[in-house]
Amino acid sequence: MKQKHFVKTCLFSALTMASAAAWQPASAVVIPEGVKLAAKQEITLNNSTEVTSVDPAKMGAEPAFNIGKDLFDGLVSQDDKGRIIPAIATHWEATDGNRTYTFHLRDDARWSNGDPITADDFVYSFRRLMAPATASPYGWFADIARIKNGSKVLAGEMAPENLGVEAVDKLTLRFTLDEPIPFFVKMLSHPVMFPVHQATVEKHGDAWTRPDNIVSNGPFKMQQWAVNEKMVLVKNDHYWNADEVVLEKVTFLPVSDPSVALKRYLAGEIDVLRKLPTAQLKRLRKEYPQELSKIAPSLQSTYYSLNTKEGPTADIRVRQALAYAINRSIITRAVTANGELPMYGLTPPQIDGFDPKIPAYASMTQQDREKEAKRLIKEAGYGPGKPLELKMVIPSYKDDQKVALALSNMWKSVLQAKVSVEKLEPKVFYATKKGYHIYRGGWVADYNEASTFLDIFSSDGNGPSQYLNAKYDDLLRKAKTGDNSSQRYQQAEAMLSYDFPLVPLYRPGYQDSLKKPYVGGYNFTNPEQNYYRRDVYIKAH
Repeated sequence: MKQKHFVKTCLFSALTMASAAAWQPASAVVIPEGVKLAAKQEITLNNSTEVTSVDPAKMGAEPAFNIGKDLFDGLVSQDDKGRIIPAIATHWEATDGNRTYTFHLRDDARWSNGDPITADDFVYSFRRLMAPATASPYGWFADIARIKNGSKVLAGEMAPENLGVEAVDKLTLRFTLDEPIPFFVKMLSHPVMFPVHQATVEKHGDAWTRPDNIVSNGPFKMQQWAVNEKMVLVKNDHYWNADEVVLEKVTFLPVSDPSVALKRYLAGEIDVLRKLPTAQLKRLRKEYPQELSKIAPSLQSTYYSLNTKEGPTADIRVRQALAYAINRSIITRAVTANGELPMYGLTPPQIDGFDPKIPAYASMTQQDREKEAKRLIKEAGYGPGKPLELKMVIPSYKDDQKVALALSNMWKSVLQAKVSVEKLEPKVFYATKKGYHIYRGGWVADYNEASTFLDIFSSDGNGPSQYLNAKYDDLLRKAKTGDNSSQRYQQAEAMLSYDFPLVPLYRPGYQDSLKKPYVGGYNFTNPEQNYYRRDVYIKAH
């Protein structure tokens, strides 16, 4: 079918660079020939929960990142296949063996108040992100980029002014790294790495993200934020690529219950629904086949972290037994039941440059796994006279409650374990790192490389497992900066499979979602689940 661009197409010069594949053009809305646009270009989406902040430096979970991709724009972005494309930077090059990265900014980029975006904005924003006073929940992520002196700045041992980022001139930005990081550019597509408007932050302090104050630079700007009710974004006419943005308004709802969200979708109050209640899938597939869309398998893993320092789970035999006692096929077929695939390792097999080796227990029959689990738990000293008692914490989402109930029943049946489950409101849960033996975990890749998963269990990962392994840390460091990366990542994954600071559970396969027939350009093909409303349009209906 012939296709046309909504307005102009931007072309960029190609530069050779060690860490990037072939250049991609900037994002442009593509509307099939013959499609008529609705007069009202508005969409309503469910964002699952209320966000704690839309400040890029204060974002710490997927709901905030999702909105951040609409409010802000970084040096680079991604297309619908997850490939890096230009954004504020038109082109860039890596030199000195991937230790220096130089970005050339477009001269037409503006903040939502009309101010020009310059290299100094990025210098200020990266210094602020890494400054201890900011207390960014994703400061550790920025440190993976190995920007010169970043670790010392983050630790408060150096002033932020010593960070290896500089404005060569108004439109040229240079990063100097402590170590060569070939995937550095990939990391810059994450919202945490997006710039903020210095004058606004300094004038309003923590209140700078309120609707009356906020200045952003993405395709949309904030019009309204009614906490626990909705957030409304409207088109940013100062956006550098505004001619390619069709939507005029995007409304995000914080509906955590999938059943409630489904009712609102069926009532016409929500236009796209990515997460569907398992119990309703059969009916939805029968009654709404024309509205079903498949979400491509994402770089995502669901697992449970185990406390390696305190309580029964400090014993590796207990951790092993918990992993062996789970029937993952029952979980994926009968509990989640939306195309999920059983997992026995942390890192998804389709991630770039990674060839995972399946741990030995994955090849055992479920009967043999359970037999070994019983032997281990007995060897650890637990039995009728001393039952295994565990405390588990999960977010209060209904789907997580169902999975937690299934796990508790399996551990009770196989290990005679008594598991108490505490359900916390999501904001509280994500901030909870201590006090429990088992923590619901899950990760969506921040960039397409194995370290985005394996770093969770590094000594710097600050996770609830409290896993500390110097050999593991050393493997990751060498994998990121040297040769034989795939081999070292495999070795690190093998360590996790031996030490069991986590219980891998499942990863997405192709999953069903709902999308109104009049919604165009909302493609579920990005492997990191990065979806951008700049590409979406509403058909006449």
